[in-house]
Amino acid sequence: MTVTAGEPGPVHGTWEAAPAARWEDAFLSGNGRHGAMVLGDPDDDRVIVTHHALVRPNNAEEDTRPPRLADELPGLQDRLLAGDVTAAERFTDGRPLRWVRPFHPAFQVRLRREGGGTARGYRRAVDYTTGVVTSVRGPRRSEVVVSRADDVVLQYVTAPGPTVELHLDHRLPGVPPDLTVGRSVALTPDGVLLTLRMGYPGSRLACTGVTLAVTGGGRTVITPAGVRFVGARALLVLTRVRRHEGELDAVAEAEELRALLRAVETPKPPGRDPAPTGRDLATTGTPLVSADGGLAATGRGATATGGDLAAPGWAPAPTVRDLATTGGDLAATGEHPVAPDRGPAATDGDLAAAGERPAATGRHSAATDRDLAAVYARLLDRHTALHRPAYARVTLDLAADPAERALPGTALLRRTRSPALLERLFAAGRYHLLSASGMLPPRLTGLWTGDWNTAWSGAFTTNANLNLQTASAVAADLPEVTEAHARLIMGQLADWRDNARSIFGTRGIVAPSHTDGVSGHTYHFSREYPLHLWTAGADWLLKPLVDHDESRGTRDPRLAAALAEVADFYEDFLTRTGPDGSVVVVPSYSPENRPARASWGAINATMDLTAARHALLTAAAYHPGPAADRRRALADRLPPYRINDDGALAEWAWPGLDDTYDHRHLSHLYAVWPLDEINPYDTPEPARAAHRALALRGAENDSAHGHLHQALVAARLRDGSRAEAALHRVLAGDYFHDSLMSSHYPGRDVYNADAAHALPALLVEMVVQSTPDRLVLLPAPPAAYPSGRITGIRTRFGARVDLTWGPGTYTAVVRPTRSHRIDLRSPAGAHPLDLCAGVDRVLTPETR
Repeated sequence: MTVTAGEPGPVHGTWEAAPAARWEDAFLSGNGRHGAMVLGDPDDDRVIVTHHALVRPNNAEEDTRPPRLADELPGLQDRLLAGDVTAAERFTDGRPLRWVRPFHPAFQVRLRREGGGTARGYRRAVDYTTGVVTSVRGPRRSEVVVSRADDVVLQYVTAPGPTVELHLDHRLPGVPPDLTVGRSVALTPDGVLLTLRMGYPGSRLACTGVTLAVTGGGRTVITPAGVRFVGARALLVLTRVRRHEGELDAVAEAEELRALLRAVETPKPPGRDPAPTGRDLATTGTPLVSADGGLAATGRGATATGGDLAAPGWAPAPTVRDLATTGGDLAATGEHPVAPDRGPAATDGDLAAAGERPAATGRHSAATDRDLAAVYARLLDRHTALHRPAYARVTLDLAADPAERALPGTALLRRTRSPALLERLFAAGRYHLLSASGMLPPRLTGLWTGDWNTAWSGAFTTNANLNLQTASAVAADLPEVTEAHARLIMGQLADWRDNARSIFGTRGIVAPSHTDGVSGHTYHFSREYPLHLWTAGADWLLKPLVDHDESRGTRDPRLAAALAEVADFYEDFLTRTGPDGSVVVVPSYSPENRPARASWGAINATMDLTAARHALLTAAAYHPGPAADRRRALADRLPPYRINDDGALAEWAWPGLDDTYDHRHLSHLYAVWPLDEINPYDTPEPARAAHRALALRGAENDSAHGHLHQALVAARLRDGSRAEAALHRVLAGDYFHDSLMSSHYPGRDVYNADAAHALPALLVEMVVQSTPDRLVLLPAPPAAYPSGRITGIRTRFGARVDLTWGPGTYTAVVRPTRSHRIDLRSPAGAHPLDLCAGVDRVLTPETR
C-alpha cells in the first residue's frame, strides 16, 4: 500500500515506519479460517499463524454437558414467584465455573537473516483491498497474505539476504510447558517441507503445521532447527495448520501444497477453469453464500469442514523414512516436551539442541528454475478475485485532509477528531471483520492471538459481543460474515436442543452465552454469572439471519426451521402466569446484570420478554397456519414493558426489581437495537422511556463494547450527540493498537475485536437506517463530520443506497431490486416513497 499526500479519496490500508514490537501491533491477514499476524522485522521476520479450529481440549467431555436441572425447575419457579429473590443461586448442579475451551495460536513462521541488514527506509503496510501485508527495507521485500481461494498462508520474499534461516517456532507466550512437540524437515523436488506437530497434554488431539518453502536460486542447507538458504534471490513459503485427532497424514498435506504450486504453474486450457487444488474453501464444505450473495441452503456446520476439527479418519503421521522417500534429505525429527520457561525470547540455538545431526545440503532444479514471482502473482490473483470485491462493496469518505490521510496509523490515532482517522478505522473494521469471518464468525479476538492465555478463552461471547461485532454484516453488505454466523449456529443446533431438554425440560433450542466454536452446550456459569438461565440467546443470535433474509427478499429454510424450534421452546417454557394473568418468564436473566437488592436470576427480564415476543411472532410469519395463530396468541399474553419511577424503560418488568444503572450491558434495550419494535416513529412514548434508560446508563468498567452499544441505541433513538459522545470516548480512550485492532479496555488493555468490528456498524447507523418498510436518512448525523459520502449500503427492503451529505443538504441514490412502498424519513420530513425494481430514485431535501 502506497500512501502519499494529495492522494484522492480515503486510504484503504494503514502503514508504520517500524516493525511491530508486540504481537498486538502486528498487521493482520485472514481468510476466515487461517489467520496471520505479521510483525515485519526484516532481520527476524515472524508470522504468527492462527486458525479458527485451534482450541485447547482443557475440559473432559463429561464436563462440557449442560446441567441436568429440569426436574428442579418447577420448584425454582415457585420460590421466585413467592418472593425468594435469591432462589436462583441454588439452581445448579454444584459444578465450579468452567471456561469454554480456549483459543490459541499455532506457531510462528520465523525467517531470520544472519548478520542483520544495514539498509534504511523501512516501511510496513497492509492493503485492505488485497489483504497483503508488506514490509520493505532496501531491496528486501516481504509480502504475506492468507488466500481465500486456496486456504493457505503465503509469504513471498525478494532479496531475503545472503543467508537466512527458516523454522517453525512454537514458543509463543503462555505455551503449555507439557505440550508435546515433534518436527521434521525434508527436501522434496518442489522445495523444503517443514512440519511441526504439537500434541495437547493428556489428549489424543493435536495440531500440525505443514510448510513448503521454495527458493529462487541459491543453496539449501537442512539444519537441526529448520533450513538455511544461502544466496537465494527469492523465497516463497506456503503454510497450513490442521487440528486433528491422532496422527495427521503430513505427506498428503504436503502433496496438496505441491499440487497447488504445480496447478498455478500450468497454463489454463482455453475455455476451461483449472481443477480445484489443495483445500480450496469451496471444497471444504458446502458454501453458505450463493452466487447472488444470499445464504445457500445447507445443513453443514463448522464441525463438518474437512478435518479442521477432530477427525478420527486421518492416516498415520509420516515416519522419518516416509518423509525421506518424498524427495530427499531429512533433518532430525522427534517428539519432546517443551522445556519450561522457554518463552519467545529463546534463540534458535535452543531449537538446535544437544545431539544435533549433520546437516544435509542440496540444490533443487525445479525450485531454482521456477519463476517464483509468476507463481506468487497467480496465487495472489486467485485470492484477490474473491477478497477485493467483497471488501469494496461499501466505502466511507468523510472529506478528510489528504495530508492526514497519508499519516501512519499511530499518528492518526493521536488525532482523535480527525475525519481521516474515522475513515481509516471504518476501512480497517470492515477489513478485519471480513478477514475473521468464514469457517466461523469473529471471536472475541477476531481470528488472531499471539498468546496461549487469551482473555475469556478468546471464545464467542454471544450475549452481546458477537452480535455487536457482526452488526454491519447486512447494511455494510458482507454476506460472508452472515455466512460465518450461520455456520456457527447451524453447526450447534443439536447442542442447543440438549440445553433446552437438560435445563428446562422443553422442546426447542436454547443458546449458550459462551461457546468455543466446537460445543454449543451451556456449561460456563456460576452463582454471579448464572448464564444457564439466559433464554433469549437463540432469538438474539438468529436476528441477523432474519435481517439477511429481509434484505434479499428470501426465506432460508434452515433459518425457518430454527425459528420454529425457538417458538417450540417458548410454548413449552411459558407456562406460569402472574397476578394479572400474563405469562411470566421465570427464571429470567438480564446479561450480565442484577436487580438492586436482588440476585441475578429473577423474573421478567425485559430482554427475555422482547426475545420471546419477537421469536413467537417471527416464527408465525415464517410458518403460517394453525401454529402461527397459537404462537401469536401466546405472544399477546406476554406482559407489557414496565416504566420505572425514573421514567425509564425498566430492565425487569416485575414489581420490586429495581434497576442497576451502572452496567456495561444494555440488554433491556434489545427492542430498540437491533430490533425496531421501539422506535421514535411508531412508538414515541416507549422510545422516550428507552431514551431515559439510555441516559441513566453508566459506563461501569469502560468496556469498549458497552460504549459502542450505547452509541448504536442512541443512533436508533435519533440522538446524534449522545452517539457521537460514546464514539469519541472510544477514539480518545486509546482503545486501538498500532494494527488498528482494538482492545477491550482503555489504554490498549486486553486484545479484543469488539470496538474494531462494531465501529463500522455505528457509522452506518448514524447516517442510514432501514427496516423492511422504512428508510431513514441522517437519523443521527455526527456534528464533527459535517460532510461525507457512503456508498453501497444495503437496506432491509431490498435496495442499495448511496448517500452524500453536507451542511443543510443531502443526496441519496436508492437502487431498488424489488418494487415496494416505504416510509421515507429524512431531515426534510416524512412521506411515502414508491420504489420500482430496477428504477433508481434520487432523493434530496426537495424530493416529494
